[in-house]
Formats: sequence, structure tokens, C-alpha cells
Amino acid sequence: MTSGSATGNPRNKVALKPGHSLMDWIRLGNSGKDLTGTGGAYLSVTKAQLAQHNKPDDAWLSIRGKVYNVTSYMDFHPGGLEELMKGVGTDATKIFNDVHAWVNYESILQKCVVGQLKPACDEDIDITASLSPPGTPTNQLQVKSAASLPNGTAQNRPFQMDWFQQVGSICLVFYTKVPSPDVHIQLEGDNLLCLRINNKNQHLRLESSVSWPCGVTTDAAGKVQLRLKKLKPGLWSRFGSFEPSTKDIAEFWEASVINIVTVTHNTYQIDFAYTENVYNHIPVGHHVTVKAVVNEGEEAVLRPYTPVTSLAGINIPPVNTVRLLVKRYSEGRLSAWLTSRPLGARVSLSIPQGSFSLTPLRGKTDLVMVAAGTGITPMVSLITWALRSTRLKVCLIFFNKTEKDIIWREHLDKLAEENSRFIVDYVLSEPDTKWTKKTGHVSISLLQPHLPACSVDIPNSTYVCVCGPTSFTRLTERCLKEDFGFTVNDYYCFLGQ
Repeated sequence: MTSGSATGNPRNKVALKPGHSLMDWIRLGNSGKDLTGTGGAYLSVTKAQLAQHNKPDDAWLSIRGKVYNVTSYMDFHPGGLEELMKGVGTDATKIFNDVHAWVNYESILQKCVVGQLKPACDEDIDITASLSPPGTPTNQLQVKSAASLPNGTAQNRPFQMDWFQQVGSICLVFYTKVPSPDVHIQLEGDNLLCLRINNKNQHLRLESSVSWPCGVTTDAAGKVQLRLKKLKPGLWSRFGSFEPSTKDIAEFWEASVINIVTVTHNTYQIDFAYTENVYNHIPVGHHVTVKAVVNEGEEAVLRPYTPVTSLAGINIPPVNTVRLLVKRYSEGRLSAWLTSRPLGARVSLSIPQGSFSLTPLRGKTDLVMVAAGTGITPMVSLITWALRSTRLKVCLIFFNKTEKDIIWREHLDKLAEENSRFIVDYVLSEPDTKWTKKTGHVSISLLQPHLPACSVDIPNSTYVCVCGPTSFTRLTERCLKEDFGFTVNDYYCFLGQ
């Protein structure tokens, strides 16, 4: 198999049929076709259930805890059907690690994710990684019972975990089973990691020294991958050891302004970098509080802001930074101060806060977002998550006063052009004579094209998120409940962000 395959032998390539190149596979994945066969559901799959899908026309396999439906991938696999079938119906992690652990299979098979492989017994099984015997191409996974691990090892681990290493780096993987988990990481010295994952504090003393920054990724199943560069290249005999921790995580962390970009006539994109070796993962729809002393001698001013991620055409924020979208108000004490700061200016950013959860979106087919002005901010990370990690159809109804107030319009339009599952509908309350699209304030007539009428007899397949000025949000909420029959389980209102 070559790079671009998921399992198989790199020495046994086959001639692919015309129309079955890697680019053809990517186009198929972006076509909207359901490659999972689950209709959008994210499943918890037992090994017995996995074993039932063991035929070329019904082929599932698991790699590193995630289950994929590779039925549609059969004819695209450079190693051929026979090689791919070696892993079908099983946990193919060992096959994958033996042959090509370096391949970015998660990207290749991202549209084929069925769900998470369920451990045989979550309470008694602890998965760790150890060095392979000499001559083995990659590290092998060993499954040990918690009782067989050294004293103080299993019981101090907050979650089931794996670890992998290369000569110059180490990767720690935590399985939280919580979508968009809360993750805080701090490096003290050069080998002590202070971790807080979903409110569970742990200290991890690494085997040797590492450098900062860290790389962190999370997925819809709650898997957290932490990557660090080793200060001294070489293979470790173990990843380190967990130590009990009673230390509370600080509520605020100092950060400095590293970049300011003008987005509209009164809105700015500001990037902040922590001044210490700190990483805070911001769960989807959560916010941070900015604290700053605006006038010397006065008390600090605090305001909540929802960090934003990248959209089509917008550069990705640098690693371990926080990007905020700030609208400048002439009477706004903090907004006027923030948007006029020089590079290097210091503020304090709180740890992530918020009550929004992705759980209610399970089983839904449509996500509708109703936003006004800077109410777009929590929607950005939600759009990115939904298009990357689900099969939801996503609609943004975006209200603004004038055309010049529309934030990131060109990027939203580009995203709609590139992704058939996303549409954006603009509405202006104070348009000029050239505006030909929708006008007015939030109302039944403007929402109706995108929302179904609900009843107790018909399950609601649509979830709605609302964010904007308080009056806008309350009016939208009243429409959802009184005019469309939505219950509190079918919508979420962001307030004060």
C-alpha cells in the first residue's frame, strides 16, 4: 500500500480502475453521499457487531478505537481488495501499525466514520503502548488489565489512553467519550504536564524533557491527542507516570496581543497568545472572559467573548492562541480599549466557560443558526464542527443592519459554494436601494423557509441555535416555541457572549 490507503501492504500495489484515484475518492467524499451507511448516526460499536460487517459489500474495520465503513473505499484502495479485507470485521490497528502507521488515514477515511469501538470492559481494560521488539517497524499496542499495571498507574489515569512515539516526538491519546471535551494543559519546567480534562486534574511526569508549544486535536468522539517534541531525540522506555494532584487550575491566564485585523468598519479580529506554556481547548459554543484594567486605578473590566476558528479563506489561528472577534462601540469601555491596543499589550483570559452541549444534536439531520451581528461568533466553531464531524445540513440565517455590517460575508459565500451541506441567508433591516435579498427583522415569514412546524406526534429533526442582542434572541425564542412548536430540547440560545 502507498500513502493514500488505509490498510494493506505497500509492496502489493494494484492497478486502480479509471476514476478511482485519490482525487476521485476525495470528490466522492464531498459529493454528499453517505459513505457510512448509518444515516448520520454516530455509533458505539462492540467487537461482536464489528465482526458482522466482514464482507466486501458490507465492510467495517477499526483503527485506533474508531470504526470505519470501508465498503465504498474497496475500489480506491491502492493495495487492492484482498489486502484491505485482511482487516475487515476486526480491530485492524496492529495491521495498520505494522505496515504504515505514518499514513494520514483519518483524513482519507474522514467521511466513512461509523463511530467508536467499544472496549470489552471499560472498567477493567487499560490500553497502553510499549516499545516493540527489535526489528518491528512501529510501536505495538498492548492490552493489559488494570490489575496487572504497576501500582499507582491505572487508578491515577483520568481516562483510558494510548501513547505513541517517534524518535523526535511523543503523542498522548486520551479517550474521554465526551464530544468537544474541555482540555487544559500546562507545561511546568520541561517534563511536568498539568492536565485538566473534563474537570479531572492530573499531573503527568514525562519520561524526559519536551519543548513547547504542544499540538492538540480533538474529535467528535472525545478523543484528545496531545503531541510534543522531545528535547533530546531518542526512544523512551515509557511515557512517564501519573502523580496525584490537588492543585486547582487558575481561572485567568495572562495573554498578549500578537495580531489585529480589521474585519468590517467597526469589527476587529484580535489574536492573543498566552505568556506561559498554557493550552486551553475551547469547546464548541463556549466562551472566555476578558479581564483588563482599562483606566489605571480603577477596577478591572470583564466581558465575555466567544473565540472563533477559521472559515473558508481565513487563515488558521496560530497554535496555542485565542482569536476573538470584537465589535467596537464608542460607549463600550472594553471594546474601544481592546481594538486600540498595540501589539504586545497584555490582558487576562479566563478558562473556557459555557453550558452549550453538542449532545442534543445527536439524531438530528438539520442545524439552523439564527444570528445577528457579532452573534455570528459562536456559530463559526459550530459550522466548522458540523461540516467536518457530522453529516448535518447546516443553514445560517444572518441578520444585520446594513450590507457593510455583514461579517466575513465573502468567506461565508465561499464556504456555501464549496460545501453543498451549507447555505447562508442574509437579512438586512436597513438596506440601501441596491440590496435585492431579504429585508426586515426576525419573524415567522423569514424563519419559515428553513424551519419545520413541530408537533408532539412527529420527532423534530432540526436543531436551532440563536445568538444576537438580547431582544433579538428573546424574540427568536418566542417564535420557535409559539409559532413552530419547538421545545427546549430542540434549540439553544447564547446569551451575553
